[in-house]
Amino acid sequence: MLMTILLFVISLAATILYPQPLFAHKVEYKQFKVYSNDKVGDEIKPILDAALSIVERAELYDPNYKVDIFLAYNSFLNKLDDKVFGLGPSARAIDNNLVIKVKVDIGKNLAYATFHKPCQPGFAYLIAHEMVHCFQTHKYGIWKFNPFSHPEMWKLEGYPEYIARQKSSDPDYRLKEDIKRFIEFNRKQTDIWVAVEEGGCEFPEVYYKGRLMTEYLINVKQLTYDQVLKDKRSENEIYDEMIEWANK
Repeated sequence: MLMTILLFVISLAATILYPQPLFAHKVEYKQFKVYSNDKVGDEIKPILDAALSIVERAELYDPNYKVDIFLAYNSFLNKLDDKVFGLGPSARAIDNNLVIKVKVDIGKNLAYATFHKPCQPGFAYLIAHEMVHCFQTHKYGIWKFNPFSHPEMWKLEGYPEYIARQKSSDPDYRLKEDIKRFIEFNRKQTDIWVAVEEGGCEFPEVYYKGRLMTEYLINVKQLTYDQVLKDKRSENEIYDEMIEWANK
């Protein structure tokens, strides 16, 4: 019985970490291999270029790191992922695997998220966010960054959001105004969901808050992400410091 359980666990782990044989088609481009059951051609290359142009600005970026993307909507891998990790996100990063769990429209650069409510985040944004999770694991190890063990949620999700959204590249964007928008939301909030500008989506509060705090620490306080991870102050201490700065 013990041997049967052990073999089952090994088989399950191998399928999750190496699901390539489950898919009929593969496209190779730059740092990417894209696996799918529906044939995908050159139309995905501009999406991958857009995602790459975003993540290249991350301090964790490694030009030699390869990412396997699985378009897993309605696939066996998706069902297995749901059973092991639970229902929820539109995509998931495990080691160097990037599993896109929802339907996508490559031509329109859209993903059709359904976790909280139906909405349409950008497909390139989704890839970029999850790629940064891959880089977190690559840099710090799978034992420190995995679905079951990881840093505080605001540090885990704030950095991928900070990189993937690249708000500071907009000349009309002001971090202080965005912080004040979040403060106003907190005064009125009835649940954990915060509306974002993209595709009518609402994200968990920790994503938005984490992105603001990460942006404050990196852009204003000039910390590296490594220093953010090592900062021993509590989330509330850093948040209060950011609010004080925003109100000056």
